[in-house]
Amino acid sequence: MRTPTIGQRIAYDLGRELPAELHEWVIHDLVGHGAMERYLVRFLVPTIALLALVLLLPGPLGLKVGMFVMMLVPLAFFVVSLSYVWRRFRMIQHGLDPDWINHNKVREHDRVKYQMQHGHR
Repeated sequence: MRTPTIGQRIAYDLGRELPAELHEWVIHDLVGHGAMERYLVRFLVPTIALLALVLLLPGPLGLKVGMFVMMLVPLAFFVVSLSYVWRRFRMIQHGLDPDWINHNKVREHDRVKYQMQHGHR
């Protein structure tokens, strides 16, 4: 599997489309093992750095931390809840089948169903 260059990777993280020869990597990135973790890191780490600027405002530390948490919790909630929509959009953007997003859910369901039928745990 070919991986993107640093420039292509930065452009991809900022929302640009990768060339067709990197579509296998895109599928792995959006659907493969650890896809949700990569998605969360991409959205939350830069945002947490920006939200940390709240700590530079004047006032008691408790107030600053409270403001930070009040902005971070809704952000994390929306990032998690919109992950399916975002990953599906990225698959469509690259001209790939968006049903791949459900592939892991179907595979997990089949595994649980098999374990229930045959008593393996």
